[in-house]
Amino acid sequence: MSFRKCADLVKGVHMIDELKKVLSLCDEKYADARYEVDEMTRITYRGSELETFFNSTESGFHLRVLAEGGLCTSSFNEIGSFPQVLKETASTARVARRYRDKEIDFTLGDSVNEKVTPSPKEDPRKVSLEEKFGLLQHYNEIVLSLPKIQSTTFSYKEWVKTKLYVNTPGSVVEQQQILCIISGEIVARDGNVMENVRVGVGGSDNFGKLRDREDVFEKKAKIAADLLKVDKVTPGTYRVLLNQSMVGVFIHEAFGHFSEADLVNENPGLLKRLRIGAELAPGFLSVIDDPCEYGNQGYYVYDDEGVRGRRTYLIRDGVLSGRLHSMETAHDMGEELTGNGIAVGWKYTPIVRMSNIFVKPGHADFNELVELVHTGVYICDAKGGSTMGDEFAFGAQYGYEIRDGKMGRLIKGINMSGNLFVTMKNILEVGNDLMFEESGGCGKDGQTNPQSGTGGPHTVIDNVIIG
Repeated sequence: MSFRKCADLVKGVHMIDELKKVLSLCDEKYADARYEVDEMTRITYRGSELETFFNSTESGFHLRVLAEGGLCTSSFNEIGSFPQVLKETASTARVARRYRDKEIDFTLGDSVNEKVTPSPKEDPRKVSLEEKFGLLQHYNEIVLSLPKIQSTTFSYKEWVKTKLYVNTPGSVVEQQQILCIISGEIVARDGNVMENVRVGVGGSDNFGKLRDREDVFEKKAKIAADLLKVDKVTPGTYRVLLNQSMVGVFIHEAFGHFSEADLVNENPGLLKRLRIGAELAPGFLSVIDDPCEYGNQGYYVYDDEGVRGRRTYLIRDGVLSGRLHSMETAHDMGEELTGNGIAVGWKYTPIVRMSNIFVKPGHADFNELVELVHTGVYICDAKGGSTMGDEFAFGAQYGYEIRDGKMGRLIKGINMSGNLFVTMKNILEVGNDLMFEESGGCGKDGQTNPQSGTGGPHTVIDNVIIG
């Protein structure tokens, strides 16, 4: 089936009717089907050379059947094979039940029938390919022309997802999601010394967020060059000020994954520590996951289980108040649906994922936070990291000393580490300057999701190990 024909079917009622007709043949407890057309454009420069350009489209179906307490999923390409796939999937689901200790069941969302159409301020689909090439090349040339810059790797990435969802209770959801980003790496060199920083702009369906961003690329290139001649941080335990990028990564990686119910539900020890009502942080700290934050990477209206997304307080006033759910985990744990069942494409079944996770802003301004640190380290812009259980370690691209309540010299080689539960208790204050990252993503269970947003205000934490 050609893309043009598939797209025409999605725009009309034919595909919906076909999916509903086949699902009506299912006499099992529950079934749902997704049809998705994924269009992706990627342009990459490595240094001054164009390294990659591709524009790809793929489409397919994903089916889930819940039968006699067993669950089976199937991915396939042709609508004509749907009846046979349905029969085989249902049969396999019944067999699968024999090999499980307990039945699988779902908490179902409200039945809906809705079409969600994006209305970006400047639609990237209406911007010519030549203009996309030109803008990427423009930023690349600016950075390469600056002193000490040896090389770059910059990419323009655009995703357009057209998704159709139908289930046996009668829900029908058709929606589109669009994302466009320019991101990459800048490498500076002086003799044998090399430093690199990352940069990214965009992160929404508005191509206009990519325009007139020269200052962002110039600033990061200057930082990369300046890092060549600065000292590394002295290892030790510090009071630190994290910028918004570091706060977003910390709350996503160190805490956010523990808010995904499928992870804690499989770990009784962790679930005991993360019981609803547990005091995890000072009373001024709140953490929210919200797919309704339009204009950020993790925005959507309905998840891939046809459940409407909603704002979920994960921590409210220092107390664990919620977690993120799919239909399966909500049933298992007896908690409310949150609309966080996400699949990165038609080949995959939905799993529990964060949308836009962020720390709710407080009242302190930047200068007040610097004064609160007094003597310590200002840590800026995430640069990779890892977690193992409730222990974490994150790298930063650069930072500054803070001395006597004032900003000091630029420093590098900053890695912060610690225990999640101890570090959360050591948060001293959050700022009033909430900001979301414009590029990023999240990997889980083999699904790398580019539509994952993180954010926060500047935040002060005491007793952080820096190495």
